[in-house]
Amino acid sequence: MDSEEKKELSIEEKLEREILHEVEVGFLANIVSWPLLVIGFLLCFWKVTTSVVPQQFIDEIFHVPQTIRYIKGEWGEWDPKITTPPGLYVLGWVNYHICRSFSSWTTLTILRLTNFIGGVVIFPIVVLRPLFLFNAIGFWPVSLMCFPLLVTYFYLYYTDVWSSIFIIESLTLAITLPFGEKVSIWLSALCGLISCLFRQTNIVWTLFVMVVVIERRALIQRDFNTVHLNNYLKFIIHTLENFNQLVLPYCLNFMLFITFVLYNRSLTLGDKDNHTAGVHLAQFFYCVTFIMFLSLPIWVSKISLHYYYKRTGGKKFKTLAELVGLMMVIRYFTVVHPFLLADNRHYTFYLFKKIMMRNFWFKYILMPWVYHFATFHYIEIMRTKIMQFHPVLPIEIKNPTELPVQLTHISWTALIICTLLTVVPSPLFEPRYYILPFMFWRVFLTPVPENILDESDPGELKFCRRLGLELVWFLCINALTMLIFCFRSFAWDGEAYLQRIIW
Repeated sequence: MDSEEKKELSIEEKLEREILHEVEVGFLANIVSWPLLVIGFLLCFWKVTTSVVPQQFIDEIFHVPQTIRYIKGEWGEWDPKITTPPGLYVLGWVNYHICRSFSSWTTLTILRLTNFIGGVVIFPIVVLRPLFLFNAIGFWPVSLMCFPLLVTYFYLYYTDVWSSIFIIESLTLAITLPFGEKVSIWLSALCGLISCLFRQTNIVWTLFVMVVVIERRALIQRDFNTVHLNNYLKFIIHTLENFNQLVLPYCLNFMLFITFVLYNRSLTLGDKDNHTAGVHLAQFFYCVTFIMFLSLPIWVSKISLHYYYKRTGGKKFKTLAELVGLMMVIRYFTVVHPFLLADNRHYTFYLFKKIMMRNFWFKYILMPWVYHFATFHYIEIMRTKIMQFHPVLPIEIKNPTELPVQLTHISWTALIICTLLTVVPSPLFEPRYYILPFMFWRVFLTPVPENILDESDPGELKFCRRLGLELVWFLCINALTMLIFCFRSFAWDGEAYLQRIIW
C-alpha cells in the first residue's frame, strides 16, 4: 500500500469516526432533551388550558361542539360551517371515553389532550424516530417536534397535529418498511387515507409518498443514471410493470377521493362560499419564505450568502427578469381573503398589513427580493442534496431499506409540484398550511456542514452543531409566541373573553 492509498484510507477512517461521533451526540441529545421538553410542553399546556384560554378559542367553536355531538351519540348531526372531514372528532370521541374513566378534567381539556399526546409522544417516537434511525445526521425528532407552526396546536383542538402525524407516518412506513414490503406499503396507503379524514389536501401528499415508493425501487432495478429524461422513462416503465404492488394501494385512495369530490360536488365539506379554490401563486412564495426563515440554522452560511451574491451579480438580466416576474405575481396573483383583514388574532394579519403590503416600496421592491432570496436557497439547498448516480455503472445497493433518505430529481420535482398543489389553490394566507411542505422538505435534507460565519475547518463535520442550533431556534420562536399568546390580549366587541394571537 503506497502513501497515497494510506492517506485516502486515513481520510476515510477519520470521516467515519466523525460521522459516528455526530450520530452518538445526536442520539444522546434526543434522549436527554425529550423528557425535558415534554415537561416544558406539559407546563405550557396546563397554563393555556387552565388560565389563558380555558374556553373554546377561534376554530375550536366548531370542532369542540361537533365532537360533543358524537360523544352524545348524535352521529347524524353535522355543523355545515365545518370544512374538514370528521377524523378529529372520532379521535376526540375515543380519547374522551378513555380519559373520562380516570380523570375529572373538563371535556375541553380532554379534547385538547388528544393533540398534546399526539404532538409530544406519538409524533417524535412513533413517526419520526424510525426515520431518524435511517438518517441520524439529517434531523432530530425533538427538533421537528418543536416546529413552531405545529407546536401552537399542541394546546388547542385543531386538525393539524393528527393530520401531520398520519401522513408523515405514511412516508415513514414507505421508507423503513418495518412490516415487510407488501404489508408496509398497504399500511402506508392506509395512513395516507386516514390523514385525509383530517385534511382533504393530504391526498396530494399521498401522491408524493407513492412517488417515493416507486422511485426507491425503480432506481435500483432500472439502474438510474445521470440522464434525467432517461430516469423519468424508467420510472414510468417501472410504475406500469409493478402497478399492483406499488400503485394500487395508493390508487384506491385516489379513487375514494374522487368519489368523495363528485358526491360532495366540492373539495370542501361546508362553508363553500368562504373556501373556494383559486390561483393564489403568491401563496407559494409565502410558503417558501416561511420554510427558509424557520430552517435558517440548517442552511445559512457565509458561503451560501456569497453564492447568492455572485449569482445575482453574474446574471443580472436573468435576476431582473425573475424579479419582474415576482412583481407580476404580487400584482395579479395575490388573493386578499376577507378573513385575513378581519381577524387580528393571527400573525399573518400583522405581517400582511405592516410589512408585505405596507406601501408600494415594501410590496414591489422589498418583497420580490425577499421571495427571490428564499426561493433561490430553497431550490439550491435541495439541489445539492439529491441522490447522484454514475453515468454507466449500476447502483450497488439492492434493497430499498438500505438507500439513504434522499430524493432524486424525480421526487424532488414531485415535492415542488405537491407543495404548489397544496398551497396555491388556497385563498387564505395561513401558515399552518405550510407545516407539511416544510416537514416533507426537511426530513430529506441534511444540514450544511460549514460554519455559519466563516469558512474555517472545511473538513470538520458540524451537523450536530447545526441541528442543536435548529432546536434552540425553534424553542426561541416558541417561547416568544407563547409569551405573546399569554400576555398580549385584547377585547373584541361581542366576545365575552379576551382574544389572543396565534399563528
